Formats: sequence, structure tokens, C-alpha cells
Amino acid sequence: MLVPSSFQPLVSENSCFMGVSVMGGVVNQFAQSLVMMSHCKFLGSAHYTIAKDTHDNSTNTTIFTNWNGAPKGLNKLNKVYQFFFASTQLSEFVGVIFQYVATRESSTNDPSIRFGVHNLAGTLLSKRVLFEFPQHLQMSDTTVQEVPYTATSGAIFYEAPTGTSGTDEPRPLFIPSANRGDMLIIEVEVTDCDLVQLDIFDLYQPEVTP
Repeated sequence: MLVPSSFQPLVSENSCFMGVSVMGGVVNQFAQSLVMMSHCKFLGSAHYTIAKDTHDNSTNTTIFTNWNGAPKGLNKLNKVYQFFFASTQLSEFVGVIFQYVATRESSTNDPSIRFGVHNLAGTLLSKRVLFEFPQHLQMSDTTVQEVPYTATSGAIFYEAPTGTSGTDEPRPLFIPSANRGDMLIIEVEVTDCDLVQLDIFDLYQPEVTP
């Protein structure tokens, strides 16, 4: 059977009933829909927002914020976050888009954000990816309130990294073949800044689509 090139909806509810045999065109429509599903590539993705309550010293009040104009000076953090990501059998390279805040509170500020892929036992699976200031990250001026900046790993395919030691320049995260389809942990280590939001997603590869 040829795979139809246009979208084929399921049959009308008026054409089939529970416990009643169907034949002819109805069966053909079901078969075409199943064939199309077998040629779909389902991509994995995960989306996280890190909401925080912040304290305004000038008014001595707690502010519930999404970091859109949060009081400055609250983000000089060194912290490790861990996020779940349900990979698929085709999850080879995983891209990230994230938002962060960083301010020039002092000359010693040196923001960096490091990503790593781990299994549920905590074992590092591939070489980490490092974002640093000023090459990849920005800092806002202390005279204005903090606003989030956005950075991304990009979506360019690279040669698979070897080993787990050291770090690479920003690139999509690599998942070894033995771990594809597993529940994974994306570990994010932040220094002198803070994470606001994280999107993790499979990169589409048409050449390996069934």
C-alpha cells in the first residue's frame, strides 16, 4: 500500500460502531491512518519554569515574580539544578533554550552555566557543555532591575563527543545510544547567576525517520 502524502483523518463516527464489523472503504481509511502513524517521528521535550519568591528590602515585602523586573542583587548564586527528561529511541542530540538572570553586583562576578546529561543513578553520560560570560552570557547593569536574558545551545549537529571529562563550547547535548529511550536527568550548574526557565527538546533528523 502506498503511504498517502496528504493528511488522512480517521473515519467518520457514523461509519463504524462498537461490535459491528466494517469492511471496504472504512477498513482502507483505518489502514492508511495506521501507516501514516508508523511514519511519524515523535520528538521528546520538557519545559520547566523556575518560579521564585523574592524579597524587596526597600519595602520589606515579598514579591511573587516571574523575573520580569525583579529587584536586583538577588541572583549571585552557585547552585545545581536537576531536571527530568524522557528521551526517545531517536534522541541523539538534545537542544536547550534557557533564560537566566545575572547582574554586575561586583567585579568578582563571573557568570557561567554548565549542562550535563546523567542517568537516574547519577552517572555522567557524555561531556558537559559550558556557557560563560562574556562569550555566551550577558550581565545587566546594577542601575536597573534584573531582567532575564535568553541563551540557546543551537540546533547544529556535531560529531559525537568522546569521554566525559572536560567541557565543550555551547552545542546540543549528546545522548549515547545505550541510553536513548531512558528517563534521564539534565543537570544544570549555575555560578554567579540564576536560572529562570529551561526548554529541552529533541533535534529533528529526517534522515533517521522511519
